[in-house]
Amino acid sequence: MGYLPGIVIDQHFSQRGRLGRLLSALAQQPAVLGFGIDEDTAVVVQGDEFQVVGEGAVTVVDVAEIIHINVDELLKDEALAICGAKLHILPHGYRFNLKTRKPILEKTAQKAA
Repeated sequence: MGYLPGIVIDQHFSQRGRLGRLLSALAQQPAVLGFGIDEDTAVVVQGDEFQVVGEGAVTVVDVAEIIHINVDELLKDEALAICGAKLHILPHGYRFNLKTRKPILEKTAQKAA
């Protein structure tokens, strides 16, 4: 859809155990961020930030600084290796800066309460 260029998004994320699927998609796409959005959850994007709203969480996977990936060497049915990926799990009220690729932690705990 092009709303968030360079970002891979997967839905029903934790309910269907899709971390492996998201990592595999990131390994094969020219993207550095992946969002796994749980059921009954959304991201509200404003400028360079988003905030998580809803009952679940958003899992953010950042592969911008990976140190190793074996996707070019894989044969059929071999396991994917990714080393150095960052993982953030952000529940309702938490925010994330898309430009710096970091969670915004100040005052987050108070807002989520």
